[in-house]
Amino acid sequence: MKFILIAAALNLQITYPSEDVCKQALDVVKEQDPKAICIPKGEDKSEDMFNQFFKMVDKLQAQEQNKSVDKSGN
Repeated sequence: MKFILIAAALNLQITYPSEDVCKQALDVVKEQDPKAICIPKGEDKSEDMFNQFFKMVDKLQAQEQNKSVDKSGN
């Protein structure tokens, strides 16, 4: 799960790949903004939708390639 480091005083919102990495950055940022926190990042539904769309395009391209091979093999 990805985590977001939020520091309102610095207008900072950075996404990190893990809680451990976020906490390492948090230790540094807390010197400037003691209220900074790390929170879990929610899932981005639009990103999931785009990933599904690209998978569908890949499947359609594979089907087209299979049809081309079938036609040339006849």
